[in-house]
Amino acid sequence: MNTNLILSIDRKDTADEAMQTVDLAIKHKSRGVVGIDLCGNPLKGDVSIFSAAFSKAKAHDLKLTLHFAEVPASSSEAELKTLLSYRPERLGHVINVPDDLKGEIMKRMLGLELCLTCNVNAKLISGGFTDHHFRYWKDKGCPIVLCTDDVGIFCSPLSNEYLLLAEHFGLKHKELAELNLGAIDVIFGSVKEKERLRRLLAPFCR
Repeated sequence: MNTNLILSIDRKDTADEAMQTVDLAIKHKSRGVVGIDLCGNPLKGDVSIFSAAFSKAKAHDLKLTLHFAEVPASSSEAELKTLLSYRPERLGHVINVPDDLKGEIMKRMLGLELCLTCNVNAKLISGGFTDHHFRYWKDKGCPIVLCTDDVGIFCSPLSNEYLLLAEHFGLKHKELAELNLGAIDVIFGSVKEKERLRRLLAPFCR
């Protein structure tokens, strides 16, 4: 199994602290750092102050994944358009997304990091697992990356998240494998690594 590292900028960080994180990522690219994440309390911070940090990350070929529209308070059109202007490859949560920006996300075919147990147990969505917005996004053409966010708090390993998809959305073995196959398109890995993973998964998609 090949693994890489993504360094995180917290929403409460200052612009200088964010730049320090990016500089650290650039310094250690040769040791497996492949991207930058924006995370933290969605009620805190002003994401517009990170423009220079994310621009520098992109200039040095670091990939971006951003927590996006996690709660209503962090889902203003201004904030979401700012985040999309940073040209991320993946978005996390995507719960409170206005219809016009859903269209933009689909147009770009951004990877979507969806977290069933987290969103249900933290009451970030209304209802239970069957009401999760996986149902909306599953046929929209965007690669879906099933995530936990996180197993240490919600005690649901990734294998259980796949079980939940099977139980509540009726996904069969082949469909779960195909979901994984599509997710490979948005991993922060090399072309060679993506090809290797596709070869491994292909037999399970037949």
